Amino acid sequence: MEHLYYLGTLISVWIIVALAANLVIGYTGMMAMGQAAYLGVGAYVAAGLNVLLGVNFHLALLAALLVSGAVAAATLWPLLRIGGFYFALATLGLNFVFFDIFHNLGPRVEGSEGLHGLKLPDLFAGSGARFATTAALAALCFLACRTIVGSPLGRALRAVRDRPDALAALGKDPRRYQMLIWSVAGALTGLAGGLYAATLFYIDPTLFTLDASILVLVYIGVGGLASTWGSVLGVVLLIVFNESLRYLGLPSQYVGPLQQALYGLLLIGLMIFRRRGLVGEYDFRE
Repeated sequence: MEHLYYLGTLISVWIIVALAANLVIGYTGMMAMGQAAYLGVGAYVAAGLNVLLGVNFHLALLAALLVSGAVAAATLWPLLRIGGFYFALATLGLNFVFFDIFHNLGPRVEGSEGLHGLKLPDLFAGSGARFATTAALAALCFLACRTIVGSPLGRALRAVRDRPDALAALGKDPRRYQMLIWSVAGALTGLAGGLYAATLFYIDPTLFTLDASILVLVYIGVGGLASTWGSVLGVVLLIVFNESLRYLGLPSQYVGPLQQALYGLLLIGLMIFRRRGLVGEYDFRE
C-alpha cells in the first residue's frame, strides 16, 4: 500500500508539471525544453527553507511557487527576441545553466550532495496524507488550467500561437501574454518541485537534468498538445506503464533498456500516426 501511495503522489507531481508545460507549449506554441530548471528551483527553495532555516513547509511551498514564477519571468525576458528553433535551443541552454547552479551553488547538508531531513507537517507526514494532499493540489492546478484555457486569456494564448500578427493588429502585445503564461507555468512547476522534494525526501542536482525536461515533453506529447486532459493521461499511462515493467520478472539490467526502446517505439508511432497525441487538440503542422 505504501508503494501505491508513493506512486500516486509521484503521478500527481508530474501531472502539475505536465499541465504547466502544456500551457506554454500546447496553448501558446512556445517550444520550451527546460522545465526541469524551474522544477529544481522550486525543490531547492522549498527544501532549503525547510531544512536549513526551519521554515514551515506550507510557507516553503508558497515561497517555491512565488520564487519559481519570478525566476521564470526573469529568464524569459531576454529570450523574447528570438523564436522557433533558436528559442527551443535557448531554453535547452537554461536547463544546463541551472543544473550547473544547483551542482556548484545549491545548498546541501554536510556530507551530502543535496538536501535531506525535511520537517513535514501532518498533511505531508504520512504516505496516505501526502498522497491525498498532493492529489488535491494537482486537482486544483488542473481546474486552474481549465479555467485559464477556457477564458478570454486562453483565447488570446491560442492567438499568440496561431496568429500573433492578428493579435498585434488588435493592439495587444503577444509578448505580454507569453510573459504572463510562462510565469504562471514556472510558478506551477516550482510548486511541483516543492512537492517533489517532499515525495522523495532527498534532492540533488541529478534530478533536474535534461532527462527530466525531455520526460515532460514525452508526457504531453503522448497525452496530447493543447489538452489539459492529455497532460493527465500522458503522465498516468507512462508512469503506470513504467511501473508495470517491474512485474515482468526480467533482470534489472534489462528493464531500463527495454523501457527506453518501448518509449522510442511509442513516440515514433505517435509522430507517424497521431502527432496530436492521444487526446490532443493541436498539431504543430497546422
